Amino acid sequence: MEEYSDNQQFNDFENPEPQRPTGLTIACVLSFINAGFQFLGNIISFLAYNVMRELGQSEEYLEMMEKFVPDIDEFETQMQAQLAVSRISYLLMALAFAASFIGVLQMWYLKKNGFHIYAIAQILILIITAIFVAGVTGASMVSPAILTAIWIGIYFIYYRKALQ
Repeated sequence: MEEYSDNQQFNDFENPEPQRPTGLTIACVLSFINAGFQFLGNIISFLAYNVMRELGQSEEYLEMMEKFVPDIDEFETQMQAQLAVSRISYLLMALAFAASFIGVLQMWYLKKNGFHIYAIAQILILIITAIFVAGVTGASMVSPAILTAIWIGIYFIYYRKALQ
């Protein structure tokens, strides 16, 4: 058992280690999972882009997939939409999600700069999506913008209350 002087005990009581709120812990864990999966998915898409392009143009591949996919036309449409997106966008998205992960990691350790890194990364993700994905596929940006605003809002609450 460690012995403390009276002065040390008083200082520990006066300046306790900051505790991460449960809500912040839950938000961080969910963000870690999302950023990790998104990073991996985008890196794999970037690395496998040329192979996927060749498969998407292969009649033999589509014939084989007919056995496994109930709606082959929908599958082919989704595959072509994914391949219409620029290869570089997958790399940019992977980097933005890596930055998002770093921001969440900083917030995990109760650092205020993590909020700024996270918010900037999320806004970059929206911009990249708008330019490279929505511009090509015509996908709506409403849902991603709302979700981004909600998550930045959640972290902003903790930015004001718990982060140092």
